[in-house]
Amino acid sequence: MKKIGLTGCLAAAAIVMLAACQNSVNTVENADKTMTPNTINDARFVTDGFLKNRLALQSLTLGKTADGFKRAQLEVVNMRTGVVAQAWSGITGENPYKIRYRFTWFTEDGMAVNNTVLADWQDATIIPGETLYLQSVAPYKNCSDFKISLREAD
Repeated sequence: MKKIGLTGCLAAAAIVMLAACQNSVNTVENADKTMTPNTINDARFVTDGFLKNRLALQSLTLGKTADGFKRAQLEVVNMRTGVVAQAWSGITGENPYKIRYRFTWFTEDGMAVNNTVLADWQDATIIPGETLYLQSVAPYKNCSDFKISLREAD
């Protein structure tokens, strides 16, 4: 029987460690969608280089509640997939990835509404390959616009 040297042991340990770091999401969805959302693929998405390599901002969907309040939904995807990316995320403590987000709603005359719970940063966790939907409903009917801020959690 052949003995495995130190290099072989280190290689085997690295493979086991990489396999243990795999923690991703696989999803299946209906190919024939029946929903008709008001989706905007917006070029105004602005991210820094750090967040850009981790989260892909896919789409922004707008709608209204039954009571007439505006609502917004941002679709984000964790792009950290694959063995190397996930291994690095595991080593650096970024798997699962923790973010903070905040919706700021504005009245018809452009004034920010800051006196609600919605003005506080919200926490979210997203694992590699997962799609996350960040949602908010306007606090008042006279809110006509919004801004979404994203950042890494501390």
